[in-house]
Amino acid sequence: MKLLVLLPLLIVLVSCSFNRCSFHLIVKLLIKRLALASALVCLSPVATTVAAEKGLVNHWKFDGNYKDAVGQKHALPVHTDVKGPPSWEAGRIGQAVTLGDSVLLPYPKISGPGLQTNAECPNTATFTVSWWWRPDVLGGGGAGRNGARWSGRMGTHHDDVRWNGWYFHSSETGAVYCGVTTAKRFTPKDIPAGTVIKGVWQMLTFTLDHGTGRFYRNGALIATKTGMPAPIRWRGFHMTHWFNGGLDDVRLYNRALSNAEVATLYKSASKKVSPPRVGR
Repeated sequence: MKLLVLLPLLIVLVSCSFNRCSFHLIVKLLIKRLALASALVCLSPVATTVAAEKGLVNHWKFDGNYKDAVGQKHALPVHTDVKGPPSWEAGRIGQAVTLGDSVLLPYPKISGPGLQTNAECPNTATFTVSWWWRPDVLGGGGAGRNGARWSGRMGTHHDDVRWNGWYFHSSETGAVYCGVTTAKRFTPKDIPAGTVIKGVWQMLTFTLDHGTGRFYRNGALIATKTGMPAPIRWRGFHMTHWFNGGLDDVRLYNRALSNAEVATLYKSASKKVSPPRVGR
């Protein structure tokens, strides 16, 4: 890119060798071209990618292990004595953890093993949770108060904290519940049926920015809600209770990513296209 920017200058230099152009003209053109080259580099996708890593406090890549690549809040698989251990597969970025087994588990009655960590609330005023997943079953969990079955629970798990920290789950129709409290959260009225798709990898992202919650699917903003309260400073982050499928690249930030940063995060993995999974 720099060579293309400086090419006109080389032409001027050759011309000047015959026309005896002034030295000052050459210097002036050189300064302008170098400034343009620097500006183009600053606008490159690399700069945006680096910015998206700012404030990243926990990052579970699931590349053959449960380690937190940024902090020390490594994940631990639970309920493996009944549901079997997780396994590994090709993910959206490197490897992914697979929860559930078609032989051991009578789909969709029993969920795969869960993952839990001691990760803490990164920031009560502003934070981001983002993850890639592929649910192989929708509604494989317990029945809610209205009789509908939900699955894919993420976030603070214990009953005294669950809807005062941060929480997510999807329904058997692919609708979403997500937020801090039951009084002010996203519901299927905001994020309707068909949002979560069986057998398809999707990147889901939630941000809280001083009372404004935003929910993204595959890098695109699909719902916004104001008036969300700040969560309690919870400790203990659970992933994929009542879930069968693949999980990859789970991230916690201590700030709210911008629309552009969420889009860049999605595009950074979108070149690796995994085919939809139909059954097992």
